[in-house]
Amino acid sequence: MLSAVRHALLLCLAFVLQTTWIPHIQIAGIVPDLVLLLVVFIALTSGHLQATIFGFAIGLCQDTFAPTELGLNALINAVAGFGVGVTRGRFVADAIQVRLTILTVAVLVHDLGYYVLHSNFPILDVPYLMFRFGLGHAAYTAAFGFVVAGFLRLRRELIPV
Repeated sequence: MLSAVRHALLLCLAFVLQTTWIPHIQIAGIVPDLVLLLVVFIALTSGHLQATIFGFAIGLCQDTFAPTELGLNALINAVAGFGVGVTRGRFVADAIQVRLTILTVAVLVHDLGYYVLHSNFPILDVPYLMFRFGLGHAAYTAAFGFVVAGFLRLRRELIPV
């Protein structure tokens, strides 16, 4: 129960940071996806059920900023959380390289689903969008995740729980 409350509060914080601070660190129009990073973290630590529920809820919050495609972020985040959560038992995700690979694949699948299902993008533009934005988005989110993981590891070593 406490982990669910902690996850909810962290997702609220990630959502606020994603909409306020994160756009200021964009590179060539690409920003890291802090919300998806946290959904993947929840999936790896708590499983597919919590990741699906929280992914859907935070995706619905993201959709309030673009109501023309209401439900798209909710669906894509829920699918990403479910996919990572279901496969977490098949990988030993203790090493940072494995976690970053899982995060990168999750971001790529998330972006592919978004570009395919979004009504404003012609289906023939999807390969261009994936190459132009999807790869950079995945790399930037993985790099951001690496930095966050480094800070969390440093905090864990300096302040043992």
